[in-house]
Amino acid sequence: MRRSVRLAARAIEEVATQNHKFLQTSGEASRIKWKEEKGNNLRKGTSSIKSGTQQSKGKKRAREKSSTEQDHCEQEGGNLVNSVVTEEKVKPEIKRVKIEPGVHATIKSDNLNFQPFHTKLIGAHVSIGGGLHNAVSEALSIGAKAFAMFLRSQRQWASKPLQDKDAELFKEACSKANFSPRSILPHGIYLMNCGSPDEETLSKSRVTLVDELKRCERLGLSLYNFHPGSTCGKITVEESIARIAESINQAHQETKYVVTVLENMSCQGNTIGGKFEELRDIIDQVQDKSRVGVCLDTCHAFAAGYDIASEKGFEKMMDEFETTVGLQYLQGVHLNDSKGELGCHLDRHENIGKGKIGVEAFRRVMRDPRFNGIPMILETPYVSENIYQKEIKQLYAMMNLKKKKKDWIDM
Repeated sequence: MRRSVRLAARAIEEVATQNHKFLQTSGEASRIKWKEEKGNNLRKGTSSIKSGTQQSKGKKRAREKSSTEQDHCEQEGGNLVNSVVTEEKVKPEIKRVKIEPGVHATIKSDNLNFQPFHTKLIGAHVSIGGGLHNAVSEALSIGAKAFAMFLRSQRQWASKPLQDKDAELFKEACSKANFSPRSILPHGIYLMNCGSPDEETLSKSRVTLVDELKRCERLGLSLYNFHPGSTCGKITVEESIARIAESINQAHQETKYVVTVLENMSCQGNTIGGKFEELRDIIDQVQDKSRVGVCLDTCHAFAAGYDIASEKGFEKMMDEFETTVGLQYLQGVHLNDSKGELGCHLDRHENIGKGKIGVEAFRRVMRDPRFNGIPMILETPYVSENIYQKEIKQLYAMMNLKKKKKDWIDM
């Protein structure tokens, strides 16, 4: 039995190495399969959508000028991933095997009856009040298969050092709860601006980035999500992008393996990352491509002008993401409806199905294999104590192809 486990783990590691050490096997396998089916027109509606959107891929939208600064009012999530031992979060028996960092594998019993929703890792941003380990308990209480959190206070530069005891309690809680390293995405503090024109702010941001990546390493995490930055209206977009990339490169030199995940923004004010071209330009200047990725926020994308509310607009956005950035860089999703209209450039999150994006858009997301195996995090408004639990159930219900609007429960 042990020999078969070792052989299986070795086979998985070889496949991962041949493709790209950065790619995670669970989600990438689904995306590769989807691309093959797409070429044969097996995916419903793809061929007609592709023909109608091909000419628009090369066009660039003009950036709206504004003197307003980035709005950080919405609470956002984080995710924890990548430890030496990886496993898929399911109740039945799972056999775990130790592998090298960066390579993820799960060896399952042949007789397990896995349901389709296990391909999606849905959760929410949870609190670290009372200790980091409490985030795990809260995630379990809402039925999450993924979760996000801050690693420290998100609204101040100063922070207490991470204690060894706290780190061990967190790792022990994750192990007992069977949370996979591919299911947790920590979020950076709001004050960081790695593209800032102000030297003091830039210096503090770079120190914070290194500090938080090191915290991730001590907690056994491999993903770290943060907002790229802002020009503050004082430097060009190109100059700010160069500073962001330089900040990432410097942080990578001082840390070991954590992937820095850039979040797409809403084009509000002078923020960077609302356009996929800006994310691509940052990635192009990052030296270690295996340590950079993107988290796709649905509210931000809609506010930036990507019409994900319609089927045609959703496919157009995903085609543009694939050709401009690359699906191999997709490391997470923030699931948020939008209070603002399409292209409003306002970062205003709404509960799923209650905003301008609508239920059907999230149903498409939930049934799209390109989002398999990556953390999908709710950052919707906290309107009731069990709101996240309800939304998680509703999102998983959307994957049932036999149900339509009956899968939506009014809140």
